[in-house]
Amino acid sequence: MKSPSFSEFQTIIQYLHDELIGSQLQEIISTEDGVVLGFYRFVHEPKAVWLVFDMDTQFPFVGLFHQNPWLKIKKTKPVALFLNSHFKNTHLKDIHFLENFGRVAEFDFSLPDKKLVLQLRMIPKQPNIIVSADDKTVSWEKPRDLVVATPDENFESENRSIPFLFKQWFDRRAKTKPKEASGAGVGTPTHSPNSAAGGSPFDKWVQQRNKDLQKKEKALQQIDEQKNELRKVPWADIGNHLKTHGFKDLPLEWTTFVDFSQKPSFNIERSFEKAKQVVHKLQGADARKAQLLQEIVLAKDVSEERFQRHLSELAAKQAKQGQRKSPEGNFRKLTIDGEHPVNVLMGKNAVENLKLLRQAKAWDLWVHLKDYPSAYAILQKQKDKSISDQVLVQASQWLVKESIKNKKNMDGVKLSVVIVECRHVRPIKGDKLGRVTYHHPREMLITV
Repeated sequence: MKSPSFSEFQTIIQYLHDELIGSQLQEIISTEDGVVLGFYRFVHEPKAVWLVFDMDTQFPFVGLFHQNPWLKIKKTKPVALFLNSHFKNTHLKDIHFLENFGRVAEFDFSLPDKKLVLQLRMIPKQPNIIVSADDKTVSWEKPRDLVVATPDENFESENRSIPFLFKQWFDRRAKTKPKEASGAGVGTPTHSPNSAAGGSPFDKWVQQRNKDLQKKEKALQQIDEQKNELRKVPWADIGNHLKTHGFKDLPLEWTTFVDFSQKPSFNIERSFEKAKQVVHKLQGADARKAQLLQEIVLAKDVSEERFQRHLSELAAKQAKQGQRKSPEGNFRKLTIDGEHPVNVLMGKNAVENLKLLRQAKAWDLWVHLKDYPSAYAILQKQKDKSISDQVLVQASQWLVKESIKNKKNMDGVKLSVVIVECRHVRPIKGDKLGRVTYHHPREMLITV
């Protein structure tokens, strides 16, 4: 199969623009041959579609299908891991060409506070996928410098249609071909969108809901069994009998629940206490049962509207990831200006320091003077941003000035500062001085 020409590539990209803009990226699968992206479309039918990037060196290809053609040949690749970490559950904002460079296009998934771009190079002998999140970049192959395409390189013969291109590639390269469908590009009148083994993201969501529903129904059955078991022993009746008649004329079936080595008064008190416990447990079981019944009603709702709400919730959850709440407390604070301003916080005593450490993100930096009594500071950083040595020096110098009382005798003194990610810092349990243990430190020598 001949790889799409420049004009055919332009037609495909324009087609993808019309079909995918606004869709949500839900699944990323990598194989030895390339990457498959699973999208959920809010406007078009079918809702679930699969965008394939075939990185075949001689005949690279990009196509959109109703089913995943590479479902059963997964292999972990750095590009897929990066996409899962940064791009999953985001929406495709735009697709545009880099026309001067031939068969190159960029897919924009950017968020308000993060630039997310996938660049597709479908150039024979050097195909590539380059994904970037702000200043971090991962690629399928080592990127080469792009060369400006000459007019001769863009010369095209008669274009093949999109359905023809997609079907031709599917027949040659698809690894999973359901019996009811022998090649299925979007726009090709063939099979149901849910025919692929494993199903679409919507199918998987429905399957998970059904599993949850089965668990909840089983839990409901267990609650009824528990309630029946609790009612088997009439503790209140036993207590009333003992209170009126003592051990006399005690029904044979109740004797198992009476301790004859103890006085009747002990058994009376014990029986009524058990009866109270049973009532309390039955009330708890009824409350849990009512809650389960509500959850079961929600679990049975597998409508498209509910699925879209689920997608919106996932997107909102992802948008909140890494967002930082304001620390609770009146801490000393230093703001270091720059392209990405950094806050450095310090407690006024051991209690505040521990509180500050517990509120810190795992990727924040803990800063402390080595072999010198001092407070410690927490440098709040963004998860995917590195901190320059210049910022670390400013934070360390501020820590010294805030920690050391007799500053006149410290001018020009060199001190060693320990810097550790907060994930590697552990408070010593029960230590009132706020001491900690830490691992994987970095040391810097600063001049006061």
